[in-house]
Amino acid sequence: MLKFKRVRFSLLKAGHCHHPEFVTLRGGSWRNIQFPALCALLEHPERGALLYDTGYAEHFYAATQGFPYRLYRWVTPIHLGTSLIEQLAQRGLSSADITTVLISHFHGDHVAGLHDFPHAQFVAMQSDYDAVQQLTGWSALKNGFLPALLPRDFAARVSFVETTRRVNLPREFAPFAEGYDLFGDESLMAFPLPGHVAAQMGLLFRDQHDALRLLIADAAWSQRAITELRFPAPVTRLLFSDTARYRQTLRQLHELQTHHRELTLIPSHCTQTWQSLQQTNA
Repeated sequence: MLKFKRVRFSLLKAGHCHHPEFVTLRGGSWRNIQFPALCALLEHPERGALLYDTGYAEHFYAATQGFPYRLYRWVTPIHLGTSLIEQLAQRGLSSADITTVLISHFHGDHVAGLHDFPHAQFVAMQSDYDAVQQLTGWSALKNGFLPALLPRDFAARVSFVETTRRVNLPREFAPFAEGYDLFGDESLMAFPLPGHVAAQMGLLFRDQHDALRLLIADAAWSQRAITELRFPAPVTRLLFSDTARYRQTLRQLHELQTHHRELTLIPSHCTQTWQSLQQTNA
């Protein structure tokens, strides 16, 4: 039986972009809606302050200055708002206080702020890193990867989820059966949510309010997609590593949410989620 040692959780928003709703939710409206770039501050009793993703940051503009990367900026115009660094400072934290950045995957809207944390270690899914580390130019762009967003010493600072202790998850988390105990203390359980990219790190934990949370990155773009089991528009197949696996993962999340009502699933770009979890930031 897993203990799920508590960690303090704050959901943060580091910029946003706009797209028509129907792109991410089949049958949705044609109106442009806001897609926040959400990330999480996790304060661990022994490991200190960690981040799950970084959202957007000023580095995104430098990384998309040249061609063909500039197309990323044209297709996805972004608005930064209050930077992640400023939001951390409001909580009494500096960039040097962040010991670890957990990277769900390597798309630009999840790693644009890595340069802001020069003292942090990184944790990622190895299959995701292997899939992008050699990519440049058009190949990188097609995979949503902006090479300039990775610090030059990234390879020396990264470790991989797959090297940590594998554990059996309690039956209540079916159909997900196994996870990785990142720190060996049953506080943060990672497991792959493939399809959007090769693996994609989901993160399961219990927060300061004794609430179970599951960060799911881009395994779904909204709560509605999960609860109503609504897939995105066919055009998104161009963005996915494996459409069939994406659909399977979404079905699994739908099943999990249906029978585990006490668990909150947190997509990285869902305005409804952002609005409903504001109290966790108090």
